[in-house]
Amino acid sequence: MNGSSHRLVQVPPGVQCFVGAEARRRRRIEEAVVAVFEGWDYEEIIPPLFDYADVFATPGLAARTYSFVGRDGSLLALRPDFTSLLAKIAAGRLAHRPPPIRLYYSGEVLRYEPPKAGRQSELFQMGLEHLGGDSRAADAEILAIAGECLEGLGVSGWVLALGHVGVFHGLVHALGLGAATADVLGERMEAKDAEGVRSVLAAAQASGPAAEALVRLSALAGDRASLVEAARVLECCPEAARAVGELREVADALAAAGLGDRVAIDLGEVRGLDYYTGLVFRVYARGLGFEVGAGGRYDSLLARFGRPMPAVGFMLGLDRVALLLDRQQAVPADDVAAAEQVAGAGLGEALARARARRAAGARGRFSATAAAREEGR
Repeated sequence: MNGSSHRLVQVPPGVQCFVGAEARRRRRIEEAVVAVFEGWDYEEIIPPLFDYADVFATPGLAARTYSFVGRDGSLLALRPDFTSLLAKIAAGRLAHRPPPIRLYYSGEVLRYEPPKAGRQSELFQMGLEHLGGDSRAADAEILAIAGECLEGLGVSGWVLALGHVGVFHGLVHALGLGAATADVLGERMEAKDAEGVRSVLAAAQASGPAAEALVRLSALAGDRASLVEAARVLECCPEAARAVGELREVADALAAAGLGDRVAIDLGEVRGLDYYTGLVFRVYARGLGFEVGAGGRYDSLLARFGRPMPAVGFMLGLDRVALLLDRQQAVPADDVAAAEQVAGAGLGEALARARARRAAGARGRFSATAAAREEGR
């Protein structure tokens, strides 16, 4: 098959197509999650599929954005995430609404991803944003909502791994490290590479208690009790210690609400997108070696659009949730009733019967061929 024919019958790498039972299963997952969002009084928003490229021109998104030139010469981009887009809408179309603004979404985003096994360019995300209001209460609420989504889907062995970017950034600021060094440190921290962190600090001639705390940061993980040790290690840096205090308040609230055994702490968590400012978390579950969802606090993002407001949100990836349910064998049975073939003495009669069956709620397949055969006798 030549290249041209190949392109006509196959979808490009990084995108997907679902038919029949696969599509129904994904729709059921989406409906279950959306029902939880609605139950917590979030309002659905269907934002545009593309917008001006400037909306997504942050360091963490710009390189991953599919952009194109509109007919009027404007530089446009397919949405690579929902958060930036909803922040713009909150500052523009919803500028008259007082906070808190509670929105949820469900749909595709498109991002450039280097060719790699398991990486998709077209991603279906289900998530929500809590804009304004009390920060600690909003943090605790969205974590509880994420947990309820997983429970409602029948996921077992799930955990919310909590971190706070203020810990890492506080130590970096205390040491006076530049942005380039901080980026490399963040990569080593994400990899849980304590020796790598130590090497970067040595190259930057950074030393002292804050430097030692950074080296230990990747190992400050575990259950809620690890926050006690973290508070002791971070006494040298008030900004980092304050971040631990905020995280402990949220973790304690979750424990009081019955979610204590679902909480893990990972202070070495440094999210990839640059707009996170506080709480960050990832959602893990037994049977999958990577997260099925993630979120965090982004208090400075809305100021970029002219409406400063604290905000927090999270999303679940539909593809990953579906894969997780497969691996846990928690996929509900495909209980769609078999379709009844409806025919008649003629085309009109067959169509009338089909309409009557549908009015009664039955699932039927109108057979125009059978009707035509009957009519020709």
